Amino acid sequence: MRLHAAIAVLVLACLAATGARAQCAFDQSVPNANEVLTETQPEVTIDFTDEFRLDDVRVVSLDDKAEWPTNWARPAEEVRQTAFRMTKPLPPGKYLVEWNGYLRRHHHADGGSIAFTVAKSGDIPPATPAVAEPRAAARRSGSGSPYPMLLGAAGRPKDQ
Repeated sequence: MRLHAAIAVLVLACLAATGARAQCAFDQSVPNANEVLTETQPEVTIDFTDEFRLDDVRVVSLDDKAEWPTNWARPAEEVRQTAFRMTKPLPPGKYLVEWNGYLRRHHHADGGSIAFTVAKSGDIPPATPAVAEPRAAARRSGSGSPYPMLLGAAGRPKDQ
């Protein structure tokens, strides 16, 4: 009888304990994460799921940790999207767009990063008709999540 009571208490404790649920403001971006670009001054666009007070956006070289200047200006009010360009051409290499701010609706700071690569000319294979078509920014579903089904990733082919 004590075993049944202990199991019941354990089950109730597990049901009552809820983990912290993050409410990330990030929705999608251009370039997408880990995209390889040929353009040396790409336009970067970041979309958010909610009104977001964007405090800082910067582009950092992962090769030498140098920060690259952009034409981004801090908005005076909360935004759902930001867009900017580099003011100098980026040499071939790996880069990271870092952003942070405050999501007032959920009362917490938020931030993230988007890695991309600028390829050397000639490093990217010639475009085929299937690749040459313009594509929209892909929506992200928490790639590192242990619950991909809940984020809409169930049933997706492995090669995507």
